[in-house]
Amino acid sequence: MEPRLVDVGEKLAASELSLRNGEEQVTREYLLALDAYAAAGKLLDEAEAPVELGGVSALLDIAATHFAVASARHEGRPAPHRRPRCFYNPLHGAASSGSDPAHKSKKRQRQNSPRGKGSPVPMCAECRRRAQENLPLDIMPIAVTVRVRRRTRALVELPYFVAPKEGSVWAATGYGSLPGSSDADLVRRVLLGEYREQLKANPAGR
Repeated sequence: MEPRLVDVGEKLAASELSLRNGEEQVTREYLLALDAYAAAGKLLDEAEAPVELGGVSALLDIAATHFAVASARHEGRPAPHRRPRCFYNPLHGAASSGSDPAHKSKKRQRQNSPRGKGSPVPMCAECRRRAQENLPLDIMPIAVTVRVRRRTRALVELPYFVAPKEGSVWAATGYGSLPGSSDADLVRRVLLGEYREQLKANPAGR
């Protein structure tokens, strides 16, 4: 992950983006790219689990994407199309543009959708193919402490999106891919250190 952080940082540092008056939209895109890069570096310094490295990847995607948009608009070129990241695992990259699988079974749909509601979410081409074939998806895991007996707790791995929203910025935002979330919101929450919040609830036992 660190080589990619360096690569994105070098592109930002080498840019000759001299913003002019009246380029408010370009300025917003550029500042978001810088903030996303700063958030990625901050998170990488403290990352201890795969779910956090997924956050670093998502933030670097945000930095690169918004910088590309700012550069294009500054130069008078059409802004590149923004594709959301794969909801199930941000390390998979951008979501594919294909239609949602139409023949998934209801059971598989419930298992692979946030909160089990069967709502459509962006997914990469490989996740889409596996969903169409009713195969298990490569979902980003999160370690959560759950109660197994009255006075006994255990650490288990679950799909990141079933963690309580109040205890996981990643579950709350889907790494910025869920409706109601945004790149700016995810960046803001990481810079505020919300990723440090501990998971205290038992998502499986509610």
